[in-house]
Amino acid sequence: MNKELDDVFIESLMVSLRDERVIEKIKEIADAGSFSQMGEQHKELLREKEKEIARLQQEIESKKEEISEYQIKITHLNEKMEAYFTELQKRRADFREAEELYEAVQQLSESTKSSLKGIFKGGSVQEFIVCGVQYENISSLWDFIKNEIMEGREREREILLALFLYFFQEYSKTYDTPLYRIQQVKMNEVFREDLYIRALNSKISGNITDILLPGYISINGKTIKKSVVRI
Repeated sequence: MNKELDDVFIESLMVSLRDERVIEKIKEIADAGSFSQMGEQHKELLREKEKEIARLQQEIESKKEEISEYQIKITHLNEKMEAYFTELQKRRADFREAEELYEAVQQLSESTKSSLKGIFKGGSVQEFIVCGVQYENISSLWDFIKNEIMEGREREREILLALFLYFFQEYSKTYDTPLYRIQQVKMNEVFREDLYIRALNSKISGNITDILLPGYISINGKTIKKSVVRI
């Protein structure tokens, strides 16, 4: 009996499955299940992408901080480089002036160069500078120029004077407070024996018409070398 019922049920089911409406309903149910499964897969993929985006954003923020730190370091390095470059340019200018003076000394007369050998020793610009910034040599150079002027030999005075002034200034730079400074002499100032030296071919008295060799005084105002002037 049960078998007959089962057969009838199966036969009825087979008939129903051939019904277009039943077939359409089955498709709808199947499609709905498929979309639901796809939706879950999409949601899971979206969650994974969101996590990845969050991780990448954290990395970006971290890199931004690193970039900011490097930019600060670069700014500091640029400032240091600028300071070094400025100092280098200054030193190059100083060295170039020393080179020019060294070359000028080579053009002096043989007798003058021979006299200066005791002051400037060596055969290079570096040795020339080392000797020139020593006070004893600056003082000796001043005395030599003064003697040349007093003997009437002024043809090379300009080069010798430039030499003295350069090394006097460089020597002064070696101290925070220079020990000496150039004596101030004004043109047309009345000549004074206690302050100045009268050069060859000068009047006995009167006003200063030319400053041939500036002297210098100590930090406390004591006259070390009197300026050589013409009246």
